[in-house]
Amino acid sequence: MPSCEAWYVARTMQTLELLAFRPLSAPQVAAALQVHPRTARRLLTRLKDEGYLTRTDDARRLYSPSMRVVALAGQIVAHAPLARRALPYVARLHEQTGADAHLAVPSYQSALCVVHHDADTTARPQPRELVPSHCTATGKALLGWRDPWRESVLSQPLERFTERTLVDPADLERDAELTRERGYATDDGEFRDGVRAVAAPVFSGGEAVAALGASGPSVDIEAVAERVVVLAGELTHALQEDHG
Repeated sequence: MPSCEAWYVARTMQTLELLAFRPLSAPQVAAALQVHPRTARRLLTRLKDEGYLTRTDDARRLYSPSMRVVALAGQIVAHAPLARRALPYVARLHEQTGADAHLAVPSYQSALCVVHHDADTTARPQPRELVPSHCTATGKALLGWRDPWRESVLSQPLERFTERTLVDPADLERDAELTRERGYATDDGEFRDGVRAVAAPVFSGGEAVAALGASGPSVDIEAVAERVVVLAGELTHALQEDHG
């Protein structure tokens, strides 16, 4: 059994992740975390007092992350070894394919882009875009190799973004199996109409910690997949060397 302190820290981080998606009341947070409402209210009040959350003054009393959390996230990403190590690989992926290139990490039910390089933006570590994991290539690449996370994502209602979006858990389980078999995930208009994407997992310590991907309206999935897989493998090797 985890210690009380460890449990409280984990619930604090999960609370911040929940509120990153939308404002919630104390009862809603309690239901999502499966804790007693008094526990959720005590946790939320402490985070508000410390400046990490704001709360509306109306009857709903909804909590949201403050700009202090946003600033903290930006600093974490800017100095994260993973994001900084990935910079040349993201840049090379863009140069070799002409597509938008990015590195994403798992975030609750989504994938967070932390490095991006396109025709107008040079790669640098920064929180950029939070995208759904079940219908984007980077998200599906992570779902394919992160079993507990995939189970958590598929246990929740999934939003349909286009006619191609898979929302049935059984379909997504089969898609994850196919992703593992071929070594990369695809998105063919599942998140945004007309946009295609490919992504492959990046491993560290035996775990898929990120996904390297390329996207755009004219992406040749099979051709780009080869470069994505190679560069994701090279980044994985570089991370292994960094950790001895």
